[in-house]
Amino acid sequence: MVLDKIFTTSWLIKKPSSSVLLGAATTIVAFITAALLFNSPSVEQFVGISTILLTVILATPLAAKLYTYEERIGAKKQFAQRSVLQFFIYFFIGVFIVFFVLALIWPQKVFYEEQIYGQQPTQESMPGRLPPPPTAEEHQVTKIFRNNLYVMIVSFVLSIFYGSGAIFLIVLNAAIFASALGQLIHTKIPQGLSFLATYNFIICNLGIMFLHMIPELAGYLLAAIAGGILSRAVMKEKILSPTFRRVAWRSALYLVAGLFTIYIAALIEIKVSKRLFVQDVCGSHSYGIYALLVLLALGIGIEALRRFSRKGRNNR
Repeated sequence: MVLDKIFTTSWLIKKPSSSVLLGAATTIVAFITAALLFNSPSVEQFVGISTILLTVILATPLAAKLYTYEERIGAKKQFAQRSVLQFFIYFFIGVFIVFFVLALIWPQKVFYEEQIYGQQPTQESMPGRLPPPPTAEEHQVTKIFRNNLYVMIVSFVLSIFYGSGAIFLIVLNAAIFASALGQLIHTKIPQGLSFLATYNFIICNLGIMFLHMIPELAGYLLAAIAGGILSRAVMKEKILSPTFRRVAWRSALYLVAGLFTIYIAALIEIKVSKRLFVQDVCGSHSYGIYALLVLLALGIGIEALRRFSRKGRNNR
C-alpha cells in the first residue's frame, strides 16, 4: 500500500507527531472515496459511516505493525507502549481536524452520534447553549459506565480478532466529537456575536467536552491496545509459554487500567461536565475553563520539553 511506503513504522516510532499527517491523509482519501461511491442524494447518508470504515481499513495495516513492535519489545521487558500510545493520540488529532473541517462544510456527510440510535441531530430551541445532558438520576454514572464498558468490550474484541479496535474507536470518536462541535458552530452560537466572542464560546465548550472526552478515549485506547498485543502474542507465541504469560499479564493490566479510566470519565461527565453545561458557564464564567485549558497546555508543554531533553541526553 502506498501509505505503508510513505509512513513507515520506524518513522512513526521515531517521530510520533507525524501520525497527525497519517490520520489526516487516510481520512481525506477515505472521504473522497466514500463521496464518489455514494454521490447520489438517496444514498448520501452512507458517506459518514463509509468514511469511518474506509479510514479504518487504510490505517489498520500500520497499526498491526506497531502492535508487532510492541509485542516484541514487551517480551524483552522494555516499554514500547509509549510509542503506540503516542501514535494513537496524534492519529486522533489528524482525523479530528479533517472531520471538523468537513463538519463545517458538509455537516450531513459526517457521522454523528444520533445515527447510532437511528435519530436525527438534536436541535436546541434556546440559542447560544449546548443541549443539556439528561436530567440527573441516581444511576446516571452507572448507566454511562455500562454504555462505555460495552464500547470498551467491543474495542477489545475487535483488537483481538481484527487488530483494528483502537483505530475504529479513534476514528468513530473523532467523527462524533467533530460533528458535535460543527453542529455547535452552526446552530448554537448566539446571533450578533463578534468573531472573538464566537471563538471564545467554541473553545470554552470544547474545553468542557475535553474534561470527560480525554479519559474516556484513553480508556478505550487502553482496552484496544490490550487486545492488540494479546492478539499478536497468540499468533506468534506458544500458549502458556513464559513470553506469552508476560504479554498476557501486561494485556490484563492495560484492561484493568482502561476499566478504571472509563469509570473516572463517567464520574467527570456527570459530576463536572454536566453541571458546567447546565449552568452555562461559557456564557458567564468562561475564564475558569480557560484557566483549566491553560494548565493542561502547560502540562503538555512541560512533558514535551522533558521528553526532548531526555532524548538529547541519550544522543550524547
